[in-house]
Amino acid sequence: MALSASCVRMGGLRLALAMMLALLVVSGYVVAPVLFAKLDTHTAGIVAGAVFHVSNLGVLLLGAAVAAFWMRLGATTWGLWTVLAVMLVLVCINAFVMAPVMQDLKDAAGNISALPADDAQRKQFGMLHGISEVVHMLASLLALWLVATGGRSQTS
Repeated sequence: MALSASCVRMGGLRLALAMMLALLVVSGYVVAPVLFAKLDTHTAGIVAGAVFHVSNLGVLLLGAAVAAFWMRLGATTWGLWTVLAVMLVLVCINAFVMAPVMQDLKDAAGNISALPADDAQRKQFGMLHGISEVVHMLASLLALWLVATGGRSQTS
């Protein structure tokens, strides 16, 4: 039995969506906690930053693949496009705004965890890290919603 092109595209779409969710969940909720549990804070932060950078780039590439699948399938609502766009903007904020600013702080201060708890740079880093965590969580929830809906409108 031959598969239709539409069926193959839908399979590719669902795979790309699942991979986006996996990159967000595994990097933020599996790898990072394990790194901070097993390594010293400074080393764990360096490795986690590299993992987040690679996974964020992967999410952006997969987001482009999802957009290409949707254009070929032609049956997606503006609501799904909006959810995808917001998710990708959140990932871009973390990858290209938050991460570089936090890296600049680490470069200027050295080992952030070695600074006194009341140090201004440590407090600023903590605030930025908290914002980054919330942004990551929101992107993960949007990816979960896209996977749960199958990446298609209810009418398609």
